[in-house]
Amino acid sequence: MSSNSPLTPEQIATAELRAAHESYFHKVLVGFDQFMNTATGGNPDETISSRAQRAADSGNEFGKLLTHGLDLIQKQHGRLAEAGDEQRAKTVEGIEKPALGES
Repeated sequence: MSSNSPLTPEQIATAELRAAHESYFHKVLVGFDQFMNTATGGNPDETISSRAQRAADSGNEFGKLLTHGLDLIQKQHGRLAEAGDEQRAKTVEGIEKPALGES
């Protein structure tokens, strides 16, 4: 499966479940990753891996190269990172909505 192939619903669910139960150490690493992404012009709360995958999807050669390299370490790394970023955003949303008086 190439990095341009979408994840199956099962793969997305597994990645989201993993992100929902990250260890403290992993959360610290993700926070640093998000900081570095933001410091280099990326979106806050997004990891470098997700940013690279989006860039690759839009045809960016550097994004393709970075995503390919990450795929050598973990198959579908960029796609799995996107699912993890989405789950972490859902977690924050679930915390903030009640604080704002929303359901």
